[in-house]
Parts: sequence; structure tokens; C-alpha cells
Amino acid sequence: MLIGKKEFITGLILATITWSVNTDIAPLQAAGQKRLSAEIAFSQQIGLFDATQLNKRMLDSNITEHGFIRGLSGVLVESGLISSFDQRELINSGIIKAGTRGKSISREAACETLLRAVMHGWHNELLPHPAMETSLGFRDWHPEDKYKESLTFAITSGLVQGSSQGFFMPDSKLKVKEALILLKRFFDLATTSKLPTRIGLFEDVMQDHYMTGPLVNLRKAGAFDLTNLGRRLNGTGSISGEDLSKIVQGILGRLDKPAAIARVKQLEQHYRHKDSSRNLLACMGAILTQSMPHSETNNHILYSDVKENSVVDRSLKILAKAGIRMGYNNNLFKGNERVSRFEALGLINRIITELEPAQIKISHGKTATREDAESLKNLLIERKARIRRILSRES
Repeated sequence: MLIGKKEFITGLILATITWSVNTDIAPLQAAGQKRLSAEIAFSQQIGLFDATQLNKRMLDSNITEHGFIRGLSGVLVESGLISSFDQRELINSGIIKAGTRGKSISREAACETLLRAVMHGWHNELLPHPAMETSLGFRDWHPEDKYKESLTFAITSGLVQGSSQGFFMPDSKLKVKEALILLKRFFDLATTSKLPTRIGLFEDVMQDHYMTGPLVNLRKAGAFDLTNLGRRLNGTGSISGEDLSKIVQGILGRLDKPAAIARVKQLEQHYRHKDSSRNLLACMGAILTQSMPHSETNNHILYSDVKENSVVDRSLKILAKAGIRMGYNNNLFKGNERVSRFEALGLINRIITELEPAQIKISHGKTATREDAESLKNLLIERKARIRRILSRES
């Protein structure tokens, strides 16, 4: 399938970058470039560069906009998304814009070009178009709304990745090695029948991990609509007050609870630049619990280190009545301890999946009619459906 067209000669990127000479590809891969082995081999096969004229310094150089567009053009032709190397087809299809090419291209501009290529593939039914359950993004990059679905697809499929902290650095110049990675990923995405999807969205959470199911639940409920925790969950690490707030706000947004969101934002003010504590988790968990219809019990848990009638005490009582316990088995809460990502996400998952539906009061003053029975049946179905809607996009 790899090309042999005259229009796409081995000087594709050579024409835009000054190369050094007589460098073999083997020592290049060995010199800290093992992770690029597949990308280097792929780009050599399709003529992105002459392997005898490339070195590590060049991989770390900025690629020009012209060079990136020409490389993308070759990948699009090879994957069947466009029919020729004529850039007018790229312009007419909306993948690139007409005009003079700059000396370099930013990460933002390059990735938006890839997102337009994805949308072109969808429009022409040349790329699989899965339904997006949520909206994903980066902390420091917020592209136009038209890119929202394609960006979610790109992140979920692994095409576009940011830093481990969820940053993208959109204004940074795209390097040659980054361009090779993006082009190889796009080619793989466009030519495979099965989309590579990270089940829990985190590289360090494998399919058989006990948190995979909860993470899927949280993603469907909107927990990651407003924040990006990074490529790796680092579950035993701390979670910032801002991230915890955005997770809860994302779920409340799906539930259409503006008053509860305002309460969460107010709590966030005291923890914006701090790690979340167990106190904060309890308070936000209580707000989320109150926003969902659920059955209450007379459960009461006495925490020996929690002040009676404090905000935290009232929050813990709300959680206890809903059947949720926090703290330690010896009745110590230790509210000032930093809470781990596993603990925070685990508690929120329990709230959105384990609360019992609210009990329905039945009048005993008269004999039930068929209409009464049907009405009760419909009410029970609706109560049960409410919980399901939390994990879906239904409104």
C-alpha cells in the first residue's frame, strides 16, 4: 500500500529543513530514539526523508508548515482520504487553508489541520464515526466548538496526546519528531478497521484494573467534561481542589443542577491551588448526593475526630444516610489528609451508581384501580431510568 508516486519523492521534508549528511538510521534509533523506531521506518518507506541524511538534531528541529502539509498530503493519499497530491484538493476539502505557508507551524495549527482531516473523512464516510459519549479537551487549549467532537475522537483514539498533566502547549512549534508521530498515528487510524481506544482514558489503567469500570461510568456521567487529568491517572497521587471541583461540576452539569454547581464553585475557592483533602471530598460528595433522587436511611456514623454540627459533619451525615461511609474502620475520619485520585474517583463513582432510588409513598385510603397500578408502574420505571440517565447523554 505504500506509495511509489513520482510526486512524493524522498525529498519531501528535505526541501524544508537543512539536513546533515551520512547518518545511518540504526544509530539514530539507538541514541534515545527507540520510541520513534516505527515512525522513522514508516516515514522512510513513504519517502518523508532520506534516512542517510537525518540525525537526532534534525528530529528535534521545528518543521515548516509547508513540510507538514506535504507530509500530511502523502499520508492522506496513502490512506485513501484524498485522491491526489495536488494541494488544491486539500483546500477544496477544507483540510487546509489557502495562503502563504509560514516558516514553522504550531502544535495547535498542526492538530487543527488533522482534526479537519478527520472531519473530512467522516463527511465522506472514509473514516469510522463513533458516537462520542462525552467531550474531552486540554487544560490550556480550547479550540472552536466545531472541533469539539473530532478532538474528543482524537484524544480517545490516541491520535492527539498532551502532557501527563493534561496540558497541550498549543503555541509551541511542532518538531520534526512530533510531526512523524502524528502522521504515523493518523495513518494507522485511517487504515485500521478497529479503532484503538483507551478504555479508561488513562495509559496506566489496564482493561482488567479494578478502576476501569468506575472510570467508564464517570466518563459517561460527564466527570471529564470540564477537566483533563492527563494521559496517566497516577491513582495514588493527589488531586487538586480545582480538578475535583471540575469533576463534580461536570456531572452536575449533565444533571442540570446550576444551584449545586454554584455551591461547588464556592467550595473550590479555598482549594483552587491546593491538593484536595478528605474534608473537601466529603463536602462535594454531599452536594452531589443531594442533587440525585435517592432513598435515605437512619444510618449514623460517629467520627471521633469530626466536630459536631460542622460543615464536614453535616456532609458526612448526608453521605451516611445515603449508605456511603468514609474514613477509617476505627471511626477516624482524618479529614485534613490529602485524598488520592483513586479515593476521590471511587467515592464519586459510588454516588452516581450505588444510591438507591427514592421510595415511593402509596396511599392506603382506597382500593387501587388498574389506572393506579399503571401509574405506579410508570413512576417506578421513571425512578429507575433517572439513575440510568446519569450515565448517558439523555436529558
